[in-house]
Amino acid sequence: MLLENRVPGNVKAELESKGHKITMHNGFSDAFGGGQAVMRDYAAGVNYGASDPRKDGAAIPELTIKNWAQ
Repeated sequence: MLLENRVPGNVKAELESKGHKITMHNGFSDAFGGGQAVMRDYAAGVNYGASDPRKDGAAIPELTIKNWAQ
């Protein structure tokens, strides 16, 4: 099992006690996948976004556009 070193030590110990062989990776390793997501709340008129640090994207706020068709 692969784990990043950001996982608390007790999690590693518990997994090892159950027989898992653990390989540790530093920081945000590219050995793991990543995710990006965008959501629009039409009722509130708000956009939400997030990007995993492993990806090259970013969630950047934008100014409100008046009279924007919803």
